Amino acid sequence: MKHKHLIFDFDGVLAETNNIRFEGFRLLFRDYPDDQVQMLVEYAMLNGGMSRYEKIKYFFEEIRNETISDASVQILSRQYTELVKQKVIDAKPVKGSLEFLTNNYTNYDFAIISGSDQEELREVCQARKIYQLFLKILGSPERKETNLSRLLSEEGWDKESCLFIGDSLNDLEAAQINNIDFIARESGLVEWESVVNIPVIKDLTQLQSHVV
Repeated sequence: MKHKHLIFDFDGVLAETNNIRFEGFRLLFRDYPDDQVQMLVEYAMLNGGMSRYEKIKYFFEEIRNETISDASVQILSRQYTELVKQKVIDAKPVKGSLEFLTNNYTNYDFAIISGSDQEELREVCQARKIYQLFLKILGSPERKETNLSRLLSEEGWDKESCLFIGDSLNDLEAAQINNIDFIARESGLVEWESVVNIPVIKDLTQLQSHVV
């Protein structure tokens, strides 16, 4: 068995939550001009896997040309959590994800590397009753490539035996920076057919055949 350590993104890979995340920004910034909020949502769609902290800063600094303090970003991030958390808990799992995890957690080491807020993500996984299946669950504010490097170092995993399953270019970049294999889940964020030499799965019912 080549791949012994499987690392999953969460949104769009384990749960159908991408649209919940995008709509969360519409709710968070509902008192701001619609065209500006739409620009943020489109930016979020193009930058799946990027943390909410970076997206909130982008909204103010790049779209509104305003400064925003780190403290204000934290406040808005907490408000965002309040808007989306229960919806994320209740969201449908990606087809085949629960079956793959429960049938294989003794065969592989599982971890999650996500752009979602780390504390929120762990609470979501506990509520969805999958927390215990993962050795590590790491999220923002640290960037994905940083958390992935940390995971590999702390667990002492051989890079050649690791596989990252993601649905965004941000996920692919994190895997490439850390020199580990990558499989894309087709969630709608990326037109993967235009990305050369990346295996793509429709959902996690197809993952077993790609894990070698």
